[in-house]
Amino acid sequence: MIDPLNYLLISITTFCFGLLVSFQISHIFYCRKLTKLAKRCVNTGTIAPVLVELEETGK
Repeated sequence: MIDPLNYLLISITTFCFGLLVSFQISHIFYCRKLTKLAKRCVNTGTIAPVLVELEETGK
């Protein structure tokens, strides 16, 4: 049987890895989104894509 202290340490370690992985996934998602938005701004020569994105997200 697993000692309760070891069980707690394994649980904390798993939780921390989960937080790190979820942070990395969201970071990659938003970096890709920002890159696409920046490319659209450069191609159009205006900041209109940024304004459209702000309207769509409701901020």
